[in-house]
Amino acid sequence: LAASPRLAEHLRDLTDTPVEVLLQGTDHHRFRPVPPVADYAHPVTVVANTRNVSRPAVADALAAGIRPAIYGRGWEGLVAPDLIAAEHVANEQLPEVYASAAVVLNDHWETMRAWGIVSNRIYDVLACGTPVVSDRLPEIDDQLPDGVLTFADADELGRHVRELLADPTAAARRAEAGRAAVLAAHTLDHRADQLLAVLTRYGLDQAQQ
Repeated sequence: LAASPRLAEHLRDLTDTPVEVLLQGTDHHRFRPVPPVADYAHPVTVVANTRNVSRPAVADALAAGIRPAIYGRGWEGLVAPDLIAAEHVANEQLPEVYASAAVVLNDHWETMRAWGIVSNRIYDVLACGTPVVSDRLPEIDDQLPDGVLTFADADELGRHVRELLADPTAAARRAEAGRAAVLAAHTLDHRADQLLAVLTRYGLDQAQQ
């Protein structure tokens, strides 16, 4: 099972074992619209750890004059201390963090970008009804048409964020379109059904064991 069509196609050239696509997704029972929490209410939020280097969403935001509230580890010395909202957020609190933000920024580690693996954070945030601005992957448009604004550089990120913040009604419409796309095809319920279908297709379902 591969988390993107691009990776699946690559693996099929390397093995005779069948390779199927199983995308990432979200637990829509947990990640859903919830009342905003004042402590998490930021115009722009980033939830991401760093590996001792800045991440594109943060670097491009700062270059565009946007100061995001950052939740995650490893940012000391990379950004101004007042940008670090918290080093850790419990998973059960993430829906409140996402739902309380006006915009959430997302990016992908290079290996995910190289193989077109869409971050599950995008599905999580949209399931909470919040707009997402992410670095560009063609797979995002394939999976979530009209649901996510993507950027290739700081200027584009800044333009998207400012447009969303300037027009909350349009931002809400875009987020709702993304949420509808997630609920239609990208929940963990969908993934479980797909996994069971794969097991059945190859004679590996429990009923035949």
